[in-house]
Amino acid sequence: MTAEDVRALLRQRVDTEGSALAWSRRHGMSTAYVLDALAGRRSPGPAILRALGLEKETRVDYRETARG
Repeated sequence: MTAEDVRALLRQRVDTEGSALAWSRRHGMSTAYVLDALAGRRSPGPAILRALGLEKETRVDYRETARG
């Protein structure tokens, strides 16, 4: 799942709730934070991910360079 997928899910949940204000109040976070995440000005952080039932997974890949 990409950050855009998370934003789409957040948008769906906000729309179902009726507004960003209602959704943010229900989940105990500021409306500005939710709106910033929806607009892509901020990454969806732990509070939003938790409210959506998601967690962030970080992966590191290594590849050989041409000099290797």
